[in-house]
Amino acid sequence: MKKILSIILASLLMLGAVNVFATDTAELSKYGIIKGDPDGNMRLSDNLTRAEAVTLLTRMYGFTPETSAAAPANKFSDMEEHWACNAAMIAKGLRIVDKMDGEAFNPDENIPAEEFIEMLICLLGYQEVANQRGESPHGYIIQASQLGVTKGISVAIGNYITRENAVQILCNSLDVPVMAMTGFNPKDGNTYTIMDGKNGNEYRSLRTMLETE
Repeated sequence: MKKILSIILASLLMLGAVNVFATDTAELSKYGIIKGDPDGNMRLSDNLTRAEAVTLLTRMYGFTPETSAAAPANKFSDMEEHWACNAAMIAKGLRIVDKMDGEAFNPDENIPAEEFIEMLICLLGYQEVANQRGESPHGYIIQASQLGVTKGISVAIGNYITRENAVQILCNSLDVPVMAMTGFNPKDGNTYTIMDGKNGNEYRSLRTMLETE
């Protein structure tokens, strides 16, 4: 009897996980963030590549990197003919990619979980706070946890992130209030504000930005 109950419980947990990821995938598909391969296969069990990471993140910010004319000319040594060249350069302009001009981007390499999380935290505008919490990547992982970005995900530094986990992280991020620079002062430090709709501040999130496109 105990064995049967264990099997039933495991099946229910697995079904719950499938339903959660199906919902997350549908949510991101609605905004055109995740589209799958040419056959429509989401390949959720595959590791995410660096090219796919910047494509997803720039779409989260409202860009359509495949057709956008907003990206500057390619300045990475290995991206000239790559399909994600535009996305990489948009990401560089958004300061979620910190590689220098002329460096290799390594677009087809799998991306470690902590690097993807750091890029997302920068996209949300919390890099200053994350840096205060500790050196990269630890400060960024702590900040991501506090914001609920990694809810339901176990992050192990050095492990590659799967497309499935990336989808859940991105869904967790949709309604996080972004942090925006609201004052520029090179002498005393810039002023940053969490756009959470409180104390007279506007509410702004990646979702609101996507829905006002």
